[in-house]
Amino acid sequence: MRLLVDEDLASDELMARLRTAGHHVETTEKGVLDAAVWRYAQETELTVLTGNAGDFMAEAQRTPDHHGLLVVYGERDPVKRMRAADIAGAVEHVREVCGEVLRGARLALDEWRHPSDA
Repeated sequence: MRLLVDEDLASDELMARLRTAGHHVETTEKGVLDAAVWRYAQETELTVLTGNAGDFMAEAQRTPDHHGLLVVYGERDPVKRMRAADIAGAVEHVREVCGEVLRGARLALDEWRHPSDA
């Protein structure tokens, strides 16, 4: 899967896990406006992976033929918080079920935890 990991989730551990799983992974510099991140992802055919649901959901609604949006909602709730391993496992589960291309999809990764992680 071709992913653009937003700065809010771009830990070294997550980036390494995603790359080890065979994903093409890019990230953004801190402070880049969400609209610019979204525009770059669409121009380069990358699926956005973020914990910033609000702004990116609005962008996805404006461009329904986008290249995919994966959102982590529970990162602030200690009970629901997804660690890097959880996020990487959920991305892998999405790839197993949906394939490499998520055109137009908006998925909450909290609901896609890999069955082996449950």
